[in-house]
Amino acid sequence: MAWNFSFVLIAACALMASTVSAAPSKTAIKPRNQELRDAIEEYRVRFDELHTEKDQFLQFARTGLWATVRRMSEEVLVDLGETRNIVEYGFDDVRLEISLLIVEGNHNEQCLLDLVYEIVAEKVRLGEEISRCSAGTTDTKDSLPASFYEFLNLLQRISSSIAETTLYTFVSQNSVTDPERHLEFLQEAFEETDRAWNEEALPLMQFELDAMEYNRPLIVADNAECLQEIENDQQAFEDSIRQRIPSCL
Repeated sequence: MAWNFSFVLIAACALMASTVSAAPSKTAIKPRNQELRDAIEEYRVRFDELHTEKDQFLQFARTGLWATVRRMSEEVLVDLGETRNIVEYGFDDVRLEISLLIVEGNHNEQCLLDLVYEIVAEKVRLGEEISRCSAGTTDTKDSLPASFYEFLNLLQRISSSIAETTLYTFVSQNSVTDPERHLEFLQEAFEETDRAWNEEALPLMQFELDAMEYNRPLIVADNAECLQEIENDQQAFEDSIRQRIPSCL
């Protein structure tokens, strides 16, 4: 937002001059005040540049956060897909064996069919376990950056307000009667704002980004461990079915 603060100050000074009819027009604006107004305008530009700089860093932080979350999601989905395929197609061979025995007609057909029904029920159960692993991982994955997103949004609002700092000070500081104090206030505000961002906000933001990257492989590993139990269960159940087929002969 661009504001012509020189125009605001000139208008204010002109209004004051018009109320003092005895004052000569050539003394309505002192040269010293022009220098101060130029200095205040310079700080408006500096605050605007600071706002732009911090906005760029916030965009960098969002990009880094998005990249970490995306990479983590892709790794989790790969593991989920592999386990789903094992559950979906892992029983195909044993089911084919049972089907061939049923076709031969020399075995207890109902016994063999019961084994097939057990396989179907086990596939449903294992599918529910996959969903449980996925839900738990998703909750953990989504909750991790939630507070960081809130922090980024807070910093975004603060960054946006930086560009309007000079304008706000015209409300709290009387630039017409005491421009020196107004300028001093802007100097102090700029130094403190710059310090707070560089020494407090930015290190904390970098820490959050590092924490996200640190936790990414841990979350992926927890999901993989959950899925490995499902794959072990699938293999154990398949072995059990094979061992029970001779009882139907």
